Amino acid sequence: MTPNAKTAGGPAILYVDFSPGLDSNRRRLDGMRRYAAARGWRVETLDHADCSPAALRNALAKLRPIGCAAECWCPGTTLRPRLFGRVPVVYFSPSDRPGWRNARGVTCDEAAVARMAFEELSAGNPPSYAVMSCWKRERWARERIDAFRECCRKAGAECKVAYFTAKSAKECPARFKRMVPWAAALPPHCAVFAVNDCCARCAAKAMAAAGRSFPRTVTLVGADGVVPQPPDKEVVETVSTVRLDFEYAGYLAAKAIMEIANKDCDKRQATGDRRGSRMSNVENACRKSQVACSEFPFIFPPLIVDRRKSTRGYGRREPRILEAMEMIRREACDGLTVATLAARFPGTRRLFDMRFREAAGHSALDEIINVRLARAMELLAGTDLPIAAVANFSGFKTELEFWKLFSKRVGMPPLGFRNARR
Repeated sequence: MTPNAKTAGGPAILYVDFSPGLDSNRRRLDGMRRYAAARGWRVETLDHADCSPAALRNALAKLRPIGCAAECWCPGTTLRPRLFGRVPVVYFSPSDRPGWRNARGVTCDEAAVARMAFEELSAGNPPSYAVMSCWKRERWARERIDAFRECCRKAGAECKVAYFTAKSAKECPARFKRMVPWAAALPPHCAVFAVNDCCARCAAKAMAAAGRSFPRTVTLVGADGVVPQPPDKEVVETVSTVRLDFEYAGYLAAKAIMEIANKDCDKRQATGDRRGSRMSNVENACRKSQVACSEFPFIFPPLIVDRRKSTRGYGRREPRILEAMEMIRREACDGLTVATLAARFPGTRRLFDMRFREAAGHSALDEIINVRLARAMELLAGTDLPIAAVANFSGFKTELEFWKLFSKRVGMPPLGFRNARR
């Protein structure tokens, strides 16, 4: 438990099973803290290394939190809802296995993740598709696989599914050995969707061991946008991924806790049940926060595809286009234009545009906008910079241009995107 647990004032939210070494967990914590800070609350953590039923009981007794947010790594080891007693608990992507089906949760729109991955992979018109997973029973993995296969079906394309499960870390080397012949047997220019970044990293290494290369003989997209710890530089810079908004997930978890506490207060007040001093803290917090109730689970959409080498070029041997894509990645937010980019390569701009679209499946301008929007999302969610400054730092010429493009691509204006996360 964090060292300031005894000294900090105000109602508390407890983040259970928190892993400070994981990028996704740190971003969820940032989102919870943003919601809590606006209401005068604090967020404490119970670290993954110290997480146990006994440690949870001790933390609940000391902090008397308004509610808890909890990871759901594995239903066999994750702290079950009954262990929290009367304290509201919200899980990140709760399981649908027995004992978990009624657990309240915050989860991603898994079907939207798969559709975004398919859109990225299909831009190169691949002759075949495949989807692979290291999980067979988890709900989120099944939903992503089913949605991806449905996209393939609608496109009239075949999609093969491969599972590489491992019951423990000891079985991981054997699992990798099974992946290598699978990667070698993939058809030429096959487009592969790995259900998350962990699977994608394993698949990328198996493909390298099998002599497959990105993007000449195979393309690959993962999901989640999680930076591995310790960072695997080669994989981070190689594998494209559908990025999730983990900060928004944390924000929604804190909001969900407030809503549950609100409902509990209303029920207890209606029945005259005011047991425990914790309830007075909850009731005071609820009176200060007028929150409209929503249905569970809280669902958030994926953000954007971080395009990297594994989908740049889509199997076509265009080294100059791959070089142009790398330039866009580095310089798009510094005001790079298509005209400036085309001038660095031999031939006319029209020829450059045609070759870029043939190789990438989209225009150079689309690639530039994609990189700029990814940067803008980071600034909107993580800073209080004015919208004009966000537009400038992301490489857009004017605030109006930024506003129109952001609204069209993301489905909401920049200010709405920021406010939804505050």
